[in-house]
Amino acid sequence: MNIFFLAAGLGSRFKPLTDKYPKPCVPFLNVPMGLYAFRFFENLNISACVANSYHLPAQIENLYTTQPYYKNTYKNKIAISNESHSGGQIRSQILGSAGGLKRASKYFSEDETILMLNGDEIFFTPRLQFLHEAYKQHVTNKNLATLIVTTHPEAGNKFGAIWTDGPKVKNIGKANAHPGLRPQHYIGLVFLNKKVLSLIPENKETNILYDILIPELDSQSVEVYNLDCTWYEAGNALDYLAATQSALRSLDNKTLDFINKYDPSKLVKNFGGVSLISDHISIDEKKLYGFNVIAGSTNSANLASVEKIENSVLFDNEILSLNTF
Repeated sequence: MNIFFLAAGLGSRFKPLTDKYPKPCVPFLNVPMGLYAFRFFENLNISACVANSYHLPAQIENLYTTQPYYKNTYKNKIAISNESHSGGQIRSQILGSAGGLKRASKYFSEDETILMLNGDEIFFTPRLQFLHEAYKQHVTNKNLATLIVTTHPEAGNKFGAIWTDGPKVKNIGKANAHPGLRPQHYIGLVFLNKKVLSLIPENKETNILYDILIPELDSQSVEVYNLDCTWYEAGNALDYLAATQSALRSLDNKTLDFINKYDPSKLVKNFGGVSLISDHISIDEKKLYGFNVIAGSTNSANLASVEKIENSVLFDNEILSLNTF
């Protein structure tokens, strides 16, 4: 299958941090958000892998071409579809999920299936092989699209929803004109048949859900695959820190093994909570209160300059603290 990471977004709700870092490069539990999907790629038959970029493209390229996860599942270099320039000119806007897919398609193999993923989604599930199951459903039922969804109390309220009748998608969005349908929360992964590319205009900002799939719901098969998972809202600093606190409480050994491939780290019990500390960091544990995550890239001057580290995430020169928001 072809894999396509959506990594071109501006991360507007997470400013000012995302003025300096593309959101997929922001670490979550010491691993950049854009790499978390690699947990589920084992034994997938990946024929091409592409990530798009627009905002701070050099960081996105470095993220996907130097990370440690794909070597056992995909032997080739991850291609980068840079949307920041077109025809020698700087683009004034990103192409959106569908427009970005269309532009990146020149890097795809002949395989008819595309797995498109948001580069900043954080969720945890014990079903590490779920992509195999979803792929089988997608191919067997000859779907145009198979969206990965989960149950969420805010689907159709705070968030737009995928409205379903059994596995069939009947509507997409917050409003639902069809009583009796079930609202499901889309977690940013979708299997697509390559024929969807013919529905996407060239060099135009378009959204895969609202501009492309909704018009096809009555004529083509679009389904959901339901995944039992814990999905985290991490679109702004406050939600990101709350997600960090929650994920730390339930961190299991498999996830810690995944973290250790990128930034070897250990859990440390401290006053009122637990902290995840990179092995590259030396710190007086008496400074730690509540929940904290400290990456190996953290500027040592930041560690020395504070007397108390409480409910915070530290990396590079950044200190994100729950007490600030």
